[in-house]
Amino acid sequence: MGAPDAAEDAARAARLAKTDLTTEMVQELTELQGLMGGIYAREEGLPESIWKAIYYHYLPVAIEAGAQPLRAQLGAAATTWAAVAMADKLDTILGLFSAGERPTGSRDPFGLRRQAHGLFRILVDLPELTGLPARPTLSSLLVEAAPPFAAIDSWDSEGVLQLLGFLLERYRYVLERRGFDVRNVRAVVQQKGFDRQSPSDALRLLEVLPEFTESSDFRKLAVAFKRVKNIAKQLPEPEFLDAERRGPGLTALLKEDAERALLDEIRDRGPIIEGVIESGGSFRRALVEAAGFGPAVDRFFTEVFVMVEDPVLRQARLRLMRRLESLILKIADISEIVSEEE
Repeated sequence: MGAPDAAEDAARAARLAKTDLTTEMVQELTELQGLMGGIYAREEGLPESIWKAIYYHYLPVAIEAGAQPLRAQLGAAATTWAAVAMADKLDTILGLFSAGERPTGSRDPFGLRRQAHGLFRILVDLPELTGLPARPTLSSLLVEAAPPFAAIDSWDSEGVLQLLGFLLERYRYVLERRGFDVRNVRAVVQQKGFDRQSPSDALRLLEVLPEFTESSDFRKLAVAFKRVKNIAKQLPEPEFLDAERRGPGLTALLKEDAERALLDEIRDRGPIIEGVIESGGSFRRALVEAAGFGPAVDRFFTEVFVMVEDPVLRQARLRLMRRLESLILKIADISEIVSEEE
């Protein structure tokens, strides 16, 4: 996340972070864990970037934006603290999940929910806490943190689903507690987005999304997007990807004016949306571009019947739906912002 010297300091802080657990002071007063380690490190003359990372690494325990530690408290240790604190929380979560210990109902003896809340509090506010432009995704962190137990792709599928389901639930909870509308949070935070969206980007997107959700045009698109998703399901993803790689181009297959107009919209707006998502740029711009699909989508559904008898044409139109679906989902699942009745 930072310069090489910050990585070295973070590694050293991590090696020393738990040494105070062996002292009589912490054994007697367990609430001093971490704090005493930081004090000992400071008294030994270790730099601020190391001793403060140790001192604060159990934090945060609250999820509000103002929860300690604050940037002013961290000082020169902001980057090293974030690295050590996240590594500690990921290590605990992955270690216990790999051992089969998972929270159930009100039972959470190892405080895994608290660990996840602390992790997401850091990730959501990472630029503000560290001053760095780093935008790590949750998937990339899981891949890096899992090997001491087992590479994440070697876990059994049920274990992976339980881990990701738990993290999704806690991630959404943190953002909902920030006051964001539950529907908007569910639109923005999708498990499939763990590998492409950083939590800090999710926060920024949620901050601008309400500007659009009350717009009648945007809500019409959200309703239409439900239809897009339902139709797109008729073309399984592996079949879609294979057709995109090896099949004829859609320009040669789609002849109706309405379907060609929608294809042109995807070609024109797609690079702008993808550029915003890749760079973490203006999410307002991405939402404006998404809203611009409305007229073309309405016209498509008015003039075009997707599930025609001709298998080649049917697949081409389903590919068009899949392309639109995958592009909009890079921003959010906007169908979540409208009720089932709409």
